[in-house]
Amino acid sequence: MTLRTLIRTAAPLVVSVACFAVTLFTDRTLLMWFDPTSSAASMSAGNLYWTVACIPVTALGFVTPLIAMAAGGGSDRASRDGRRRRIASLVWHVGWITAASLPLWFVLAFGADAFFRWTGHAADLAAAEATYFRCLLVVAPASMLEAGLSAFFVGRRITRPIMTLNLIAAAVNVVLDAWFIFGGLGLPAGGILGAAAATAAAMWIKVAIYVVLVGRSASFRRVMRQTLRPTWAIAGDVLRPGTVLGVSQLLRSFLMSFILLRIGRVSVDALAATTASLSLYQLVAIPMIGLSTAVTVLVGSGPATRAGRTITLGGWLVGGYMGTMALLMVLAPGPLLWLSLGDVESEAIRRTARSLLGLAAVYGLIDGALQVVAAGLKGVGRTLVLLLSMCAATGLVVAVVAVGGERWESRVEFWWCLLIGWAAVQLVMLLASTRSVGIRHRSGDSTPISEREISGEPGGELALPAG
Repeated sequence: MTLRTLIRTAAPLVVSVACFAVTLFTDRTLLMWFDPTSSAASMSAGNLYWTVACIPVTALGFVTPLIAMAAGGGSDRASRDGRRRRIASLVWHVGWITAASLPLWFVLAFGADAFFRWTGHAADLAAAEATYFRCLLVVAPASMLEAGLSAFFVGRRITRPIMTLNLIAAAVNVVLDAWFIFGGLGLPAGGILGAAAATAAAMWIKVAIYVVLVGRSASFRRVMRQTLRPTWAIAGDVLRPGTVLGVSQLLRSFLMSFILLRIGRVSVDALAATTASLSLYQLVAIPMIGLSTAVTVLVGSGPATRAGRTITLGGWLVGGYMGTMALLMVLAPGPLLWLSLGDVESEAIRRTARSLLGLAAVYGLIDGALQVVAAGLKGVGRTLVLLLSMCAATGLVVAVVAVGGERWESRVEFWWCLLIGWAAVQLVMLLASTRSVGIRHRSGDSTPISEREISGEPGGELALPAG
């Protein structure tokens, strides 16, 4: 495992994550320019959406390390045929599991209005949140399909098609965002409804292209009919560890939603400032997320003895980058915040966002290290450790709120400090876990696939098992 291999695998993934971040950033920034209340609603409603969608989406995202493990198996002909069938069956199960989830999204759409009124938010804010949340539920099945279908390529380290497709989808989303939010060419201004509609359209276009790309793969076509039938065994391989990972993401999203909802009770300005700071942090964290995905793939497809080195290299890269960005966030908050606040006139929002950006810098340093260590553990299938650390950290935050929340809950900085402490507790626990039990590969041959197979060169698709 070399630094060059890690960067080469991560670079297209960084671009792909950048496209996703641009989508979110465009939604929230254009909404901030359109109406700060709409932007605040998109943040809180978007986090609630992810809270309910994260288990099924994250569970299907676990197909990526499963395919990486299958692609990293033996090199004899019998092994190659088995790997083709394994990967193709995993791809088919993505579709079956998504279809089974459809009733959930219909049920959740009916309760949106009542929930946001129950939060105690102002009437206009609650109405905007409910509208955005319902529209995002249309995106949920597409997000599940994308998580699983992209694994067909990412798990085998063929990442350039993913990069190209995400660039196309991001461009479509930016154009539709500007059109649907502000109106034009005969279309009235849609505001927050327009932002959600643009996101849904871009996501479903992306999924349609994924289906075409997978269907055109020669190695998938060879075994697609043999592997069409769903089985409980393969569904269990996806859902058991994937659901554990999803529950940990649910707790993460629950805490984020809880903090944002409580900040919304402080004031709409406080929530708008938090939205601006978090949107900016998510933008600068793009390389960290893409690199973490590369760590998961390389750890899953490589020999067990290289797992520690892969995590260490990833940690140094993320640490250097996030350290640089943290300094910029502290020393030059004004120019950076212009990206998310634009020409917003409220001095209260600008002043609060400027003070929160320093806390966002601290959170970024801790979260960067946390994501790399968690990615390595995910690559070897140790999802239970991730869940236990998340439970412990979330329980500690709940205890702090129960004991001293009444005294400090009216200060937005209190909730940000809780967020930082929550990430720090998880990082300490995961580092202790890797030191005490070590990184061990799951069962099976851990011989890595060849450079020709992972490079996407001509002939690599024929040699590379796709199932």
